[in-house]
Amino acid sequence: MTSPFDLTGKTAIVTGASSGIGQGIAVALAAGGARIAGVARSAQHETAALVQQAGSDYLAIAADLTSIEPVERILDEAIRWAGQADILINNAGIIRRADPVEFSEQDWDDVINVDLKSVFFLAQAFAKRALARGGGAKIVNVASVLAYVGGIRVPS
Repeated sequence: MTSPFDLTGKTAIVTGASSGIGQGIAVALAAGGARIAGVARSAQHETAALVQQAGSDYLAIAADLTSIEPVERILDEAIRWAGQADILINNAGIIRRADPVEFSEQDWDDVINVDLKSVFFLAQAFAKRALARGGGAKIVNVASVLAYVGGIRVPS
């Protein structure tokens, strides 16, 4: 019997893939057979090695999601490498801690840009491409509990 989690022949784009939850997601998808295009602003050597140990291929895409400037490039690189992208995991997220009366506009903008704006516009661009090729793609958005509850020193 085949595994219900068989992703052989699929390509997943995982943002925030350099460490933590994103790295774990990338390795789990690779263990299921997916090729992984990891997106992060920091080095992805460890994730690449773990994905390769799981028996899959890894493409590291360097991108800073505090702006939507790299959105099209991310998709272009992943699709050029794999032929198509089947899964998008929007996992990248940042947090800035400060007292609300001291929280800067730059900190606010950075958090909103990474945690909301880039998620929406990357998903939108991914969906447009998937629809143009006939669909069959999946988008998963990952959020922190702080997105729902907030924190005394996490105003954004």
